[in-house]
Amino acid sequence: MAQGTGGEARSRLRRVGAVLSEHVSPTVDADSSLEIEVVDSVAEVGRERWNGLVERSSRGSVFHRYEWLAAVESGLGYPARHLVVRKDGNVIGCLPNVVVGIEKTPFKRLSSAYPGFGGPLLPTDTMDALERVLDAVPSHCGGRTIVHQIRGLDAGYLRYNDPLQERGYRPYRRECRFLLDLTQGHDAIRSGMSRTRRRGIEHGEDGDYEIVAEDITRGNLRRFHRTYERVMDRVGAAAYPFSFFDALRPMADRLLLLTIRIDGEYAGGMLEILDDERDAVHGFFAAVPREYFDDHASELLYDRVFQWGIDHGYETYDFGSTTTDFTDGVFRFKESFGGRAVPVLVWERGCSPLWRLVKIGRSLYWPYYT
Repeated sequence: MAQGTGGEARSRLRRVGAVLSEHVSPTVDADSSLEIEVVDSVAEVGRERWNGLVERSSRGSVFHRYEWLAAVESGLGYPARHLVVRKDGNVIGCLPNVVVGIEKTPFKRLSSAYPGFGGPLLPTDTMDALERVLDAVPSHCGGRTIVHQIRGLDAGYLRYNDPLQERGYRPYRRECRFLLDLTQGHDAIRSGMSRTRRRGIEHGEDGDYEIVAEDITRGNLRRFHRTYERVMDRVGAAAYPFSFFDALRPMADRLLLLTIRIDGEYAGGMLEILDDERDAVHGFFAAVPREYFDDHASELLYDRVFQWGIDHGYETYDFGSTTTDFTDGVFRFKESFGGRAVPVLVWERGCSPLWRLVKIGRSLYWPYYT
């Protein structure tokens, strides 16, 4: 499979400028040379132009890239409402959005973005572009789509907090992520783990096991997905369909599929997302059947991906989102690897009177919602 090129090369990539031009018939604001348009697919902008914008934006990430958003559109069937900013015909900014369901309700939200993390990419004319993009959002809600949500990847999105709140967006914090510093080296990472995790790795290493990086083929993804579905069913969570995994294959150079075999038998694996824009490895999907827990398959896989990330020049391992409840088992498991908890930055803006009712209902089953 294709692998990461190292932190130095990725930093050079982010500095590469791109000339982004394509003729589209937008709606022009008479008071500005900026033009805001909604597109129903990243395909309407094009791979080269869209990714060029991502690569020259300080906030760009793998979740903003053409290939990820195309997989969300085609593999999950989420309708896209991407807001594109143009100046003199050139693409200078965007706010990716897809329409997804609101949990436990018949309503929908416009989300930037989901799954993953999004938010505006506005490397030039930032304030003017941000105001115009945010002002355009309500016209792309309506019907059962009653709220707009922005999920920022990191604290850098706090720069937009005041303009967001001025336009009715409200922050809420019910998710966090654990980030592990890979630059400290593998020995220091192991030392920072809980005693339980260290012992699990040590006991697992005494067994007969093998971990390999698999090619991103349809067959390998299919095998992983079957195990992933079993695991999600066991924990009572909804699984993404195989169509989404299959749609990720065009971004194979941004995926790492690790498989573990114990006593020669397939024992699960992990599908990691490689964020070269942020020098980070995202632990997005893990699938280890219960029967391999006593063999410490999960600990062995995490330990190996940490070493892989170090070897390939990545700076951070991101365990992905979890609840902020320290009594939750997933929270404690991720915390035990020694990562640093950071909040997931989320802002929401109601686009319908129904949103107030949904918030009241949501607070009943998320008692710590604010």
